[in-house]
This record gives sequence, structure tokens and C-alpha cells, in this order.
Amino acid sequence: MRFGALAALALLFAGCSETIYYQPGASTAEAQADEVACGRIALAQAPVEKETEIVPGRYLPGPVVCDANNNCRRQPGRRLPPQIITRDVNEELRRLIARQCMAERGYERLTLPYCSEEVKAQVTPAITRRMPQLSGRACIIRRGADRYQIVGLSGG
Repeated sequence: MRFGALAALALLFAGCSETIYYQPGASTAEAQADEVACGRIALAQAPVEKETEIVPGRYLPGPVVCDANNNCRRQPGRRLPPQIITRDVNEELRRLIARQCMAERGYERLTLPYCSEEVKAQVTPAITRRMPQLSGRACIIRRGADRYQIVGLSGG
């Protein structure tokens, strides 16, 4: 039950926060390199394994048509096209292996809220190159596709 609540909470805040691998003092370049290396390890241990399921299309019966004498007959029905579902059965295992690898390298997954417009206006734009020691509250500003700025907030 606890996992379900956490998953729902993560979905709720997905649009207003970002999850990163965090290790105080580590460079973001090292973190990205470690994430790629762990991804490769995970892919080697749990390769992509596609599984395809074909769900037959539903049958829709034809309409009943009646003439003026109330003689009724059913018109021919039709079958909807099948639904083809393809999934990677190792996707979740690969994600777990990669996370374990990152944990073994000293990283934790940290979810930071996006900084408000007010905070963004007060800070000098920069890119975080070395992860700061976090105490209290912090937020994150996206600075391009794979770059960000972590901002420590005073108070709490």
C-alpha cells in the first residue's frame, strides 16, 4: 500500500518537480557518466525483451431493422480491428538494476521542486557543475535538456 501511495504522490508532483541522482560534492559530469555506465550495465544484465500480445477486436452486432409490418431482422455486425500491445518485459528490472548500481556508487534519488518564478528572478543564472551540500529547502531550475541549477533556499 505504501508503494502505491508513493507512486500516486510522484505522479501528482511529476509536473512540478524533478528527480535527479544526487551525491554531495560529485560533479554533474561524473553523475551523468555514472548514470550512463549503470544504464549500460543494466542493459547487459536485463536486455530488451519484447513481448507482443494480440487482443482480438470486439464484435459489434449489427442494428436491428424492422419494416412497417414489424418484421425485424438483425443487420450484419462487424469486428473491430485487433489491438496489438508490445512491451519490454525487462524494462522494470533494468530500471531497478540501474538504480541499484547508482546507489552502490553513492548516489541517492532526490526529488526537488522546480523553483518559483520569484526565486528564478532573484538568482544569477548558472549551471550546477558540482552538487552542493543541501540543508533545508532547495529547488531546481532547468537550464537546457540535461542541465540544471540547484538553488538552496534559506529558511524552512
